[in-house]
Amino acid sequence: MRTSTIAAGTLVIALVLWMASGMVRSNDDDTANASSQGKDLMKVEVQTIALEPVAREIILQGQLEANRDVMVRANTSGDVEHIAVNKGDSVKAGDLLVRLSLDGRDSDLAEAQAQVQSAASEQQAARQLSSQGLQSQVQLQRAQADLASARANLARVQRDIDNIEIKAPFDGVVNTLPVEIGHQINPRDMVAQIVDDSSFKVTAQAAQQTVASLAIGQHVNVKLITGQTLSGKLSYISTVADSDTRSFDVEATADNPQSNVAAGVSASVIIPVEQMQAAFITPSALSLGDSGEIGVKVVSDSNTVEFQSIKIVSTTLDGAWVTGVDEGTRVITLGQGFVNEGERVEPHTAQASEASGGQ
Repeated sequence: MRTSTIAAGTLVIALVLWMASGMVRSNDDDTANASSQGKDLMKVEVQTIALEPVAREIILQGQLEANRDVMVRANTSGDVEHIAVNKGDSVKAGDLLVRLSLDGRDSDLAEAQAQVQSAASEQQAARQLSSQGLQSQVQLQRAQADLASARANLARVQRDIDNIEIKAPFDGVVNTLPVEIGHQINPRDMVAQIVDDSSFKVTAQAAQQTVASLAIGQHVNVKLITGQTLSGKLSYISTVADSDTRSFDVEATADNPQSNVAAGVSASVIIPVEQMQAAFITPSALSLGDSGEIGVKVVSDSNTVEFQSIKIVSTTLDGAWVTGVDEGTRVITLGQGFVNEGERVEPHTAQASEASGGQ
């Protein structure tokens, strides 16, 4: 009897130990499965969106042109006797550029002056005789006409002498100077090109979808391909679209107070048109949807991936200002290329990722 009791007790103890071992094994399997499921979640880096007021901008591509660019031409003939400037010199309105030779014009001037004096004396004598009834009115009128003709000839000779000095028509820079000492110059020959570099004109084309947002006098920023930026205003908007491109010619004027900008370079005309709430995201966050639309992949409250279409307001070297995402949205900035819509992920903020990387 005692032996049976001992055997039964031993069996109970063995059964308890077996059940306990099964429970432990079951717990271990559950833990392993949970761990395995955790490892299956893709880790992504997210940025929590904060909206800020941003100006929506229209950006037009164009070219910088001189506001005034004049080919200075001779109004008389002669040989180049003196060149007062060099290419690249800054000049003021009225500054001497080139002087031509007199070529006997001084003698022509003396002769014309003598003719005026003679005609004036004859006209005076005719007036006196006419007042005494000794000369007809017709003879007096002829003397007056001779005096007027002599004076006109003197003015022509004087003007011709004045024209041997070719001067700058306005403040600017001597851009070209295609003459040398001794060159023979004829009327209408070009002797210099003067460019007004105090302000510039930017010509561009606006699409028909955007032209309604533009207005004369609107403030613009002109960003040059050189990295320089000028401030200006819209000065012209065409009222008729180009028949081929359906775009509208647009011009903006911009001051160049330091005269450190050259005409002819490519330029972007940036026109702020309205304020809106937008989010700044890095270029790495941008994705394409199934239909090719631009958007971002976001993490929902349940940590699943969703695609949201966005509209780019403006861009910088560091990223883009966009609309289409709400305040607090978690945008995937790293790893979005490896996850699909509907997939559960393990999100980490940029700060958390940096902290993990440092450990």
